Parts: sequence; C-alpha cells; structure tokens
Amino acid sequence: MRIPLIYLKDKQAFVKRGGMLRLLGNPLEIARQFKKDGYILLHISDIDAAKGMETNFDVFDKLTYLINIEVECGEKEHFMERLLAVKARVVVGLPSKLDLGKWKGQKRLLVGMIGKDYAGTAEEVYDIILKEPAAEQVARFSGRRLILYDDCKTKGIKKKAWGVIFSPEP
Repeated sequence: MRIPLIYLKDKQAFVKRGGMLRLLGNPLEIARQFKKDGYILLHISDIDAAKGMETNFDVFDKLTYLINIEVECGEKEHFMERLLAVKARVVVGLPSKLDLGKWKGQKRLLVGMIGKDYAGTAEEVYDIILKEPAAEQVARFSGRRLILYDDCKTKGIKKKAWGVIFSPEP
C-alpha cells in the first residue's frame, strides 16, 4: 500500500523537497484528490503540534470523514487523546515516555515509529514504522504490519512492508 506523506502547518498542506517545504494547498482538497486517486491512508506530520500548538485539530477532525489518517504530533498526551477520539491513527516514537497502556482499547489506532537502536517489543502499538529498517528489525517484527519510507535503501525489505510512505509531487 502506498501512503502519501504531507506536512501540516498553519492549516495548510506542504510537501518537503530538498529539505524545503513546498505549499500544496488546502489539506481537505488534497485529501479529496488522494482519495479520488485510490489512496486509503494519509500520513501527516503536524509541524505545529510538534511545537505544542493544537491549531490543526479541526483539520484532522474533518479529514477523518474523508480518508484514514495517521498523525505525527509529538508526545502531547492531550492532543493525542483528541486525535484518538475522532478515530485518527496516532504515530508515537518508541520508546515513549507516555504510558501507552492507557489506550489499550484503542491500540489499533496507535502506530509506533522505531529507530534503528530500538530494543523493545512494540507490543503497545498496532502498526510499526521503521525509520531506518535493517534486516534484523524486519525479522524481529515479522508477523506485524510494517510501514517503511519510500527512500529506504534496502529493496528486499520493502517487499515485506505492509505500507510505504512516499512524498507526493507538488
């Protein structure tokens, strides 16, 4: 499954090219086009939420009526709870300082983002995003739904992925 990646800032959608953000436009219109193109999941990195601002919440609430979304928002527990309440998937960096067990009933909406040095089991999340996948990690998490980034270097690993996050053309 292909998963488009967009960035949200000030209620606008952006794509990153060469380290620079390029404006895509209204996130609702972008999501409508993605859905029309056959995509079923949208990966969103909320730049404002990472800074502690919840200004894009109303956008997420509307997006969940159009398409499935998963949101990187930092470890802001209150904001995560609001996203889970509208059935948005929440991306959590692992290991996390938060007690993810409190959302056990909503585990299907928790996505763990794991770096290459993570030694845990990721049992508290449903899907796993491997930031820098290695064959050992893929083997260790076999049987789980793995999501990779399109630019990952190892082609053999990509074949074992459930989803691939990619940056759409502006």
